[in-house]
Amino acid sequence: MPKDKTFEESLNSCLFFTVKKLDKVLNTYADTAFAPTGLSPTYGFILLALEEKDGLRQKDLSQLLHLAPSTLTRFIEKLVYKQLVTTQIQGRETSVFLTENGHEMAKEVKKSWDALHDRYFEILGKTFGDDLAVTLNDVAEDLKD
Repeated sequence: MPKDKTFEESLNSCLFFTVKKLDKVLNTYADTAFAPTGLSPTYGFILLALEEKDGLRQKDLSQLLHLAPSTLTRFIEKLVYKQLVTTQIQGRETSVFLTENGHEMAKEVKKSWDALHDRYFEILGKTFGDDLAVTLNDVAEDLKD
């Protein structure tokens, strides 16, 4: 911690802390936006990924959504229970498919995702919001190496 800054000033200029702070705010926004679906945002993103490319291997879905394979397995099990997806095992690979109910729910999830974007675009503006997302993604890619 620099000697010329207070602890609070140091927190507010710390990438780790400020990203956690942003994460907390955005989680609140996302939970509110996704509430009408009855699903948490992560469940919704699984459905949207499958809506674009049905039959994704669980391994590929895990990488796409940056989820640990064991965590994704638990999410998939709950979506199977809710009859929104089915799984198909081929050798050592498991593929995930939307059910008819899953396709219908994906439409509702898309509306929620749009509502989430609209919420923070109201505050940040669309251009800045989009640019910030791209910048944060680029930073994450640079730091993970």
